[in-house]
Amino acid sequence: MKIFKTLLLMLSLLSINIYANLVEDGIAASNAGNKKKAFEIFEQACEQNNPLACQYVAEAYNQGITVKMSVPKALEFYTKSCSLGLGNSCLFIANSYNKGTGVEKNYTKALEFYGKACDNSVAIACQHYAFFHEIGRGVKRDKSVAKEYYKKSCELGIDDGCFYVKQLTQMGVK
Repeated sequence: MKIFKTLLLMLSLLSINIYANLVEDGIAASNAGNKKKAFEIFEQACEQNNPLACQYVAEAYNQGITVKMSVPKALEFYTKSCSLGLGNSCLFIANSYNKGTGVEKNYTKALEFYGKACDNSVAIACQHYAFFHEIGRGVKRDKSVAKEYYKKSCELGIDDGCFYVKQLTQMGVK
């Protein structure tokens, strides 16, 4: 049984290395000016559930690099990347819903994705999440929750988050 577990661990580490190598190959192709090859490599790595590769595919669709620009396709790949744990992709989706870029404006969905991005330590997402709770955008107003997430944004390096924690504390918010 111990040999089986060791073998399984070695195989999983090898597959992680292969995924990382694909992304590195894609970046190298892009840096060499071969955007089409880079896109193909990133697409392959995304199919293998590499979140960074999925984000690169999303950005290609978002900016029209080697493929026809398509915000809906970009959002599809950002969503996959987000579901695989890449917080910056979650932030992109949240901002899209917040502003109505490529999707219908939806504060509840924006809040959901700001929360996912914050859970993945994206500081600015924590600040947005806090702000939505502070003013009641897409959610019932709750200054205690806002304070908690401003504190998290502060801990992640957003100075404004520290300021808002102090301000809410002075207002008596627990």
